[in-house]
Amino acid sequence: MMRGRAGAGGHVPGRAVRPPHMMEYAMKEDPNDVMHASKPRLIVFAHLCNPDFVTGAEKLTAFMLRELAAWYDCVLAVPGEGRIAADARADGIRTAVLPLSLAPSFYLGLPHWRRELQEGMAGEPFRQLVRWLASEEPAAVLTATCVHPLPAVAARALGIPVVWAVMEAMRETEHTAEIAGFIAAHADRIVGISETVLAPFRSPEAGAKAALLPPSWDDHALRPEEWPLHRDSTRRMLGVDASQPLVGFVASSIYANKGFHHFMEATLAAAARHPEARFLIAGNPVDQPYFEAGLGMAREAGMLDRYRWIRYESRIDRIYPALDALVVPSLAPEGFGLTALEGMVFGKPVVSYAAGGLAEIHAATDNAEWAVPTGDAAALAAALIRLLDRPGELAGIGARSREAAVAAFGIDAYRARLQAFLASFRPESMPRGLLIRGSGPAVYLRQGIALRPFASKAAFLAAGHRPEDVRQVPDEVIAALPQGPAIGGGAARGGGRRRRRARRMRSGRGARGRRRSPRGARARRPSGRRARRHARRGGRIVRRRVAGSGRRRVRARRGRFRRRRG
Repeated sequence: MMRGRAGAGGHVPGRAVRPPHMMEYAMKEDPNDVMHASKPRLIVFAHLCNPDFVTGAEKLTAFMLRELAAWYDCVLAVPGEGRIAADARADGIRTAVLPLSLAPSFYLGLPHWRRELQEGMAGEPFRQLVRWLASEEPAAVLTATCVHPLPAVAARALGIPVVWAVMEAMRETEHTAEIAGFIAAHADRIVGISETVLAPFRSPEAGAKAALLPPSWDDHALRPEEWPLHRDSTRRMLGVDASQPLVGFVASSIYANKGFHHFMEATLAAAARHPEARFLIAGNPVDQPYFEAGLGMAREAGMLDRYRWIRYESRIDRIYPALDALVVPSLAPEGFGLTALEGMVFGKPVVSYAAGGLAEIHAATDNAEWAVPTGDAAALAAALIRLLDRPGELAGIGARSREAAVAAFGIDAYRARLQAFLASFRPESMPRGLLIRGSGPAVYLRQGIALRPFASKAAFLAAGHRPEDVRQVPDEVIAALPQGPAIGGGAARGGGRRRRRARRMRSGRGARGRRRSPRGARARRPSGRRARRHARRGGRIVRRRVAGSGRRRVRARRGRFRRRRG
């Protein structure tokens, strides 16, 4: 989750695997294969892999991946090269690049979600995904976030168990229940990082599959022994002395839903009461006019010199130690609120809106008084001013927040929840549904990457299968896989002609379909033109019968036949 380092320099073990038919396919031996041979394989699909910064969802996926690596031979599938892929390889985890399309309509609850899904399935990347999964044959697949449905659809069609990790609070619309039903139908288990994200999955079918698994962190990766050094160096760089409380806003990307303008409004009110306070903005603006408008609020108030701005730093252990308090003014319901948890982990008091998972974090750490109604900038300012009014208590409030965060979300609590989940999910022992059909009548048995059709219903039943064992899958999956030889169709070439000839002989017809005379009856002799045709046809039959007796016998018979005609 909270990664102490963002990139990997020098030699990195492992390799990036690119699926067949997409890019070159790395076939050399993985040095970790021997170690991983005893573990079932799990492919984790990340929906993002940014090269410059790491989002909250990427942190959650990367943390979950590292923890699961103790139980599974993990492979990380990413849409492109980036930081979490480099970190995974540094940890000895194999990676694969699959540029799959996402479905934002799943998160937004939009009416065209099925069309967006079909468009993704119609592309070549989806066909490459199907072939790659069939060749890898993992024990299970984990797809991260609700906007990443293609891995779940492909794995489900191939009979591979699916864990769908939901990390965001889906927008509530008239289509949300239908989308949640689709997710539940394509997942064997649904893992949610908060009660907020699991709210749409409360139907009996979905609820039976749902499990709560809040994120955690690795203290060692955050290098707590270096925090005092980073506090001094960062504050010195920012021009903030020890007597000036520093209040922070931290976001990998700055846009409207992160509540940047609300942060500016609340901190300007606090700055009027506490002229000694300074304010740090750490993040990358993705909407420059919106960002400039926020800074303009401070400029108009004549307080711009009280604010500092730095780009988002993936080494978060260099940012948080410098702060004295953190404000998280998210306007949209957070799936969890990772930034707030990070602030508490670093021992900082956190003030936030009670938006989705943020309210759950504050409640679990006994900090509910610091979560105010979403969108109420005045209440946000009042809570921040209450903190700044007690400068001598800031460190103590932060220390208690860290202690409570460790108890509720620390690594021991996380691993206990993860082990309980894994005890109920044993994909290696789950039956694989390898009998599939598309929208047509043909039924196939999947054997590795190939589909073998049954030649007939009799062949299907003779193989010991039942119609109820056949699953219908999207036609796009059938089209993506090569077809092998038919089952029950006869192996020898020409076998169909021999069977048809045998049926004709049993029904009283000759090899060419002519009705044979009943045994003992006199055949009617043809005359005239019919006789000549009959003779010519008979000649051809004679020649065919004696073709293996030598050229001299054939010429002799041919001569006698001509003399009879003459």
